[in-house]
Amino acid sequence: MPKLFITDVESDADLKIFVADIRGEAHLAVYETTSQWEATEPQIWAYSDIRSDADKVIFFTDGAWNADLVIFKTDIQSDAGWLDSSREGVI
Repeated sequence: MPKLFITDVESDADLKIFVADIRGEAHLAVYETTSQWEATEPQIWAYSDIRSDADKVIFFTDGAWNADLVIFKTDIQSDAGWLDSSREGVI
């Protein structure tokens, strides 16, 4: 987990996500992978084109004020992790 399906319909999503440009503004630093087998931790995300294969349906929102979770994308897998542990139950 998490394998995610991205929707274009906000009301259809389990979670609204905002992508921050600054790491310090995020709740979670996320490493994205194309391998669903690697997505075993909350901070390692893989995307599925098949909704029924996904653990969660997400919508990328334009503002942090409207988000359930603010993430920062990192290219280094070991750098991914929770930055605000109070949000750990969200995903």
